[in-house]
Amino acid sequence: MAGRVRFKATMRLWPLGRLGKKATRLPVLGRLFGPVFWNEKNLDATYVPVGETVQVEPGSLLPYQIIEDLVGMASHRFILSGCLCRTAERCENHPREFGCIFLGDAAAEISPERGRAVDAPEALEHVAHGRDLGLLPCVIHSSFDASLLGIDYRRMLAVCFCCNCCCTFRTDMKGGPEAYRERIIRLPGLVMSSVGECALCEKCARACFLGAIEVGRDGPVFADFCKGCGRCAAACPRHNIRIRFDPSVDTERVLLERIGARTDIENSR
Repeated sequence: MAGRVRFKATMRLWPLGRLGKKATRLPVLGRLFGPVFWNEKNLDATYVPVGETVQVEPGSLLPYQIIEDLVGMASHRFILSGCLCRTAERCENHPREFGCIFLGDAAAEISPERGRAVDAPEALEHVAHGRDLGLLPCVIHSSFDASLLGIDYRRMLAVCFCCNCCCTFRTDMKGGPEAYRERIIRLPGLVMSSVGECALCEKCARACFLGAIEVGRDGPVFADFCKGCGRCAAACPRHNIRIRFDPSVDTERVLLERIGARTDIENSR
């Protein structure tokens, strides 16, 4: 009962959270409260780019395989019956009922009112459907999610499927404090680059929710704080923007080590 009340209250008060993040964009408030609420202990997230613009060396791991491996190694899987962000924002561009996947022992403790438990094949079908819908997967470990669902933070992980219009991470990274932005970490070894003659149309810059692209005389320049989500590549009419992975970096191993230092989603019983 208490969990149901907490969930409903949080959804009603959702807009206040965005206002709070905007307030902490102010220099004094940001320095005081940003590191307290948005720090390594509370939040860690990484986008996994998908699409034809991702270049992978022969024999190397496709980025989407990382999500499939996480789903496969998890002890339990639970699909929420709706996306919290799209529901709260009343999204009109993407299905609100397409929710996140929660992984790990704690996923088995989520109330059935919030969705359904699934096996690995059904979870992977959900992942594929999200890709077909054009939603961007994000691997996230958030104390807010755990608290909202009343589950153990140290035994869960989520895979969100983000739209460009309503995702809290995407909208708040630009309007919120820098401490929040820094907790979304680019996939290890991911490199953004531009090839071919640029039309200077700036569609890539407009597609970047973070403002991490400036278009100069020779084309786009990517800031160090680019998160590598790939929206710019999808927006380029000449398909000149490429996403590649440094072959010297074991992308999956580095990411799994970071996740493993925070939470355990394998069967721990």
